[in-house]
Amino acid sequence: MVYKRNLDEIEWQEMGHGTRFRNERKTLTPFGESYMPKLGITLYRLEPGKRAFPFHMHMANDEAILVIEGTGTLRYGEEEIPLKANDYVHLPAHSGQAHQMINSSDAPLLYYCLSSLISPEIVHYPDSGKMLAGAWIKDADGSMRRDSTLCHPQKAEYWDGEAEE
Repeated sequence: MVYKRNLDEIEWQEMGHGTRFRNERKTLTPFGESYMPKLGITLYRLEPGKRAFPFHMHMANDEAILVIEGTGTLRYGEEEIPLKANDYVHLPAHSGQAHQMINSSDAPLLYYCLSSLISPEIVHYPDSGKMLAGAWIKDADGSMRRDSTLCHPQKAEYWDGEAEE
């Protein structure tokens, strides 16, 4: 089966929390179909000063970032790595280093994020001490959905413990 989509025909979806975290995205990956893809790709747009997601580290899935437009900073472990258009970075799973994209410029930052989609997955959020355990589950109608649980010494939601400044 061939799965074809056109970016111009996909609406931007927004996600965020507080004033620090906000991204807009166009996901090309066929989630929810009757099979589970092994590769995902999403176009992200970050406005100045925004972070896409909390600082996190994957145990199962590699990610890669290809910057299309603008400049930003990749927080990777203790490093802050400047990125600009046409820069590519590979973020291996289980590297021991968390990562986070930050638009540290005065203009929008556009980048593609590619990811393997291995299930189950464990994600660690070192800034807030959370762990997320998730897996893809096939529903009775054959569609796929992600089921996940946050693990924390106290009950936590996804954004709990993430600075909103």
